[in-house]
Amino acid sequence: ARDDVILVETGEEVTQDNTITNVAKGLMKKKPTPGWEFHKPRRSNFYGLKFHVYDTEEEGRMIVWQFGCVYDKTLSQDQAQSFLEKIATLTENYRKDDFYNWRHGDLLAAQESFANILLHHMHEVASKGRLAMVNDKVEHAKEIMAENIAKILERDEKLEQMSEKATKLEEMSHHFKKRAKQVKRWHQWQNAKYGMAVGTAVTAGVAVVAVPPLIALL
Repeated sequence: ARDDVILVETGEEVTQDNTITNVAKGLMKKKPTPGWEFHKPRRSNFYGLKFHVYDTEEEGRMIVWQFGCVYDKTLSQDQAQSFLEKIATLTENYRKDDFYNWRHGDLLAAQESFANILLHHMHEVASKGRLAMVNDKVEHAKEIMAENIAKILERDEKLEQMSEKATKLEEMSHHFKKRAKQVKRWHQWQNAKYGMAVGTAVTAGVAVVAVPPLIALL
């Protein structure tokens, strides 16, 4: 899945009460972490396991790729983890190159191109013995988790920097508004003083013009 969008699914529901489907839904509801997530409902013989790979697009947006499976007691946790690690490795080129289906596609967008490959590896897990699967286990899972942690920290740092910039911009905006009010107040005061000066001149002028006739009439 890409974030919450399921791109490929395969397998079949073998229970009458949709137990496997419910385990899968519960698994997908768990929030992504840098490593593994587990889900096992009470009184269920099925286990849910999920692995995450964090990816950063050029625009800086974070994508979380989720690889999950539901298995029963006939499969060990080591085998299930090995299977998901292989799938994460196999899909690496798809996730990088197939922008239309994998990076921007809607629900089950990659079903046609990858479902048969996924099913083949599921059958391979069932046919191989436990030791064979564990020996074939992809060893760079810890490296992926370390990269996930690094990308999460990098994203958090960028978000913190953006928050600091937003705070500074807000402070600058507040200072600008305060300064604008001061300038506006100063201009209004200057206009008011100019008006007082003009009014006084007009009054004086009127007085000068009006006084002589009054004096003459006396």
